[in-house]
Amino acid sequence: MKKNINFRWFSAVLIALQMVSGGSAAEKRKAAEQPHILLIMVDDMGYEGVSAYGSTSYKTPHLDGLAGQGVLFNHCYSTPICTPSRVQIMTGQYNFRNYVKFGQLDRSQKTFANLLQGAGYQTTIAGKWQLGGDASTVRAFGFQSYCLWHLNGRDSRYWEPRIETNGTLRKDIADRFGPDVMCDFVVDTIKKREEKPLFIYWPMCSPHWPFVPTPDSAAGGSRERLGKYDGKQGGTEYFDDMVNYLDKLVGRVVKTLDDEGIRDNTLILFTCDNGCATNIRSVMKGREIIGGKASLPDAGTHVSLVANWPGQIKSGRVVDELVDFTDFLPTLADAAKTELPAGVEADGQSFLPVLRGEPHQPRDWVFCHYVRNGVKKRPADAKQAQGVLKKQKVAKQKKLMGRFARNQTYKLYEDGRFYNVSQDVLEKHSLPATQDSDARAKVRAMLQQVHDSMPAWKAFK
Repeated sequence: MKKNINFRWFSAVLIALQMVSGGSAAEKRKAAEQPHILLIMVDDMGYEGVSAYGSTSYKTPHLDGLAGQGVLFNHCYSTPICTPSRVQIMTGQYNFRNYVKFGQLDRSQKTFANLLQGAGYQTTIAGKWQLGGDASTVRAFGFQSYCLWHLNGRDSRYWEPRIETNGTLRKDIADRFGPDVMCDFVVDTIKKREEKPLFIYWPMCSPHWPFVPTPDSAAGGSRERLGKYDGKQGGTEYFDDMVNYLDKLVGRVVKTLDDEGIRDNTLILFTCDNGCATNIRSVMKGREIIGGKASLPDAGTHVSLVANWPGQIKSGRVVDELVDFTDFLPTLADAAKTELPAGVEADGQSFLPVLRGEPHQPRDWVFCHYVRNGVKKRPADAKQAQGVLKKQKVAKQKKLMGRFARNQTYKLYEDGRFYNVSQDVLEKHSLPATQDSDARAKVRAMLQQVHDSMPAWKAFK
C-alpha cells in the first residue's frame, strides 16, 4: 500500500506553482491588451505631400487608405527642421528643456522607446538617426535593434547607402536603394517578432534631398544630379517619385501586418518631421505651396498626422484637434497602458481619446520653440547675434530660432506678430491689436499667456 502524500507540503508546492504561473499569465494578459505600435515619420514632407489632404501633386494611395479607415488630423505641428523635431517627438518635451545642438540627443534623456521597453515591448528603429553617438547610444535610448543611416557616418542614404545594422556596417547593399533596405528590416522584425508587443519607430530617410530616382522611376532624366544638393539643382523632378515610393513602402509594411495576422492589434501613426524643401512646389486644393523647411510659417511646421487602428478607433474621420510633437510620447504611453516613470515629464497630452472618439479636453494651443544650432540664449542685439552665430546676418539668425503659440486659426509670435493663418497662410499681414474684435482679443490674450508661461531662452544643462 502506497504511503499517504504529505498534503501540507503538496499544497505549498501547488500554491507556489500557481503564483509563478499566475504571474506569467498576468504578464501575458497585459501583453495581449497592449497593441503593437508602428510610428512612421518621413523626412522633409509637409502635409501637402499626402493626397488625402487634397494634394494633387502626389499619389499616396496607401496613406490615403490608412486615413480613410482611420483618423486624419488637420492640425499637427512640428518644429521647422529635423533634429529639433526628432528630439521633441522622442522625449515629449519642448526644445527649451533638452535640445543641445543640431545632430545630437543628450544621453541623459529618456525616449518613448525607453518607456515602451520598460512596459514590456520589443523595441526597434529603422531609418534616419542623426542624433549622435554610436550603437551603445541607440540602445541606451531604448532600442533593442536597429537599421540606421547617419550613425557613424552620413554618406549616401539612397543608392550605394551607408547603413549600419545592429553594430555592423552593411557591405552587402551597394547595389540597393537604402529605403528598401530599411523597409526589409521592418518587415523582417515583424515576421520574426518575439512573443511580446512590438514597437517599431520608422523615421524614414526620404524624401529629403538629394532627390534621386527610385527603383520605380522611368529611365533618363537628371540622373547626373545624384550628388549633394547645392541649392541650385537637385533633380527635383524625382521628388514626386520619392513621395510615391515611400507610400509604396508603407503599403508593403501594412500588408506584412495583415499577412502576419496582427493588423487589427496594431496602432499605426504616420507623420513628418517638418515641411518640404524650399525648392519644392506642390498643389493642394488648387493652391500652390512652396516648401517651407527651416522656417516658422505654416509651410515649415504644418505636417500630416494619420492614425489607424482597426476595430479600436472610430474610422473615416477628419478632425480639427490640435496636436504637436510633445503629444506623441504620452499617447504611446496611453496606448501601451503604462505610466510615465518618476522624473520623466511630458509637455504634451495623449490624443488617444481623440482616436477613440471618447470624451476629452482638447488642446487650446500648441507651441513651438525652435533653435537650430543650440544657441545658449536669444541674442539681444545685432552685435551679440553676430558673435553667437559666427557673424551671420541678423536676418538669417532670425530664421534659425523663434517661438510661436497658435490654435487652429490664429498664430502669435513672441515678438508680437499675430496672424489669422486660416486667411493669411503666408503670414504677410500681422493683425494690430487695436483692430481686434472681442473674440480675437481673447485668443490673442490666451496665446500671450502661453508665451508668458514659458521659461526664458537658455541653454539645456
